Amino acid sequence: MSDRERLHDTIDTLPPQQVHALLTLLDPAQSISDEEFARRLAEAAEEEADEETVARILAAEAESGASVSHDELKRRLGL
Repeated sequence: MSDRERLHDTIDTLPPQQVHALLTLLDPAQSISDEEFARRLAEAAEEEADEETVARILAAEAESGASVSHDELKRRLGL
């Protein structure tokens, strides 16, 4: 899966407020420098995840080198 496809899959799962924040950050009409982009990204609030979700994600990542698609990861996490 390409980076662009992974990005599309990730965006499809975001709640509306995060989509809006991402659009604001990436809006080409607001031309910003790479440094400003990095600063805004660093200052963005992190998404909270409960301990069970974190454990499931870590378990999926720890599998023996197998690549897991976004859809498969969501299925495994029951999302």
